[in-house]
Amino acid sequence: MGENYYEILEVYPAAKLEEIETAYRMLLYKYHPDHNPDRADWAHKMTAKVVEAFQCLANPEKRKLHNFQIYCSVKKKVPEKKFMFFQKKQKQQWNEALAQFNAGVALFDRQKTKALAKFRETVRQWPEFPEALYNIGLCMVDMRKNDEARNYFKKVIALNSKDQEIQRTMRRLDELAKK
Repeated sequence: MGENYYEILEVYPAAKLEEIETAYRMLLYKYHPDHNPDRADWAHKMTAKVVEAFQCLANPEKRKLHNFQIYCSVKKKVPEKKFMFFQKKQKQQWNEALAQFNAGVALFDRQKTKALAKFRETVRQWPEFPEALYNIGLCMVDMRKNDEARNYFKKVIALNSKDQEIQRTMRRLDELAKK
């Protein structure tokens, strides 16, 4: 997930459209290059961020997706796995899968398609890798493939049915799917 548009516009996530529009106009005025002649490059950059944030939050569908992305972020850490001496091959497979996973995490914010490929390779090498399955689900949501995302999240639940975070993610996916 990139930036939090609510923070950029300095509004609460429960803000109504009128509040978002007011904040947008005030920030455009505040960051306008004419009001910041000594920092013109900064002013242009900030104005572009404000416009991008407004375009997202003013659109109900984009706002729903943004809300999902804020609260359901990519899994970056994996619990350490211990192997016995005679499990050398499994340890090697795990390390290869972990390397693919870490490569996917590094690509996630910039190149979702490549990140998705890395996470899928992770699961190919180590099928019961819940963090990779979860991240695949996030990629699917970003690509507007909510049914496929749900299937991946269900696989994570099957691996750990007591994980409260995945339960919340499923509820947020249901909210996203509502019209």
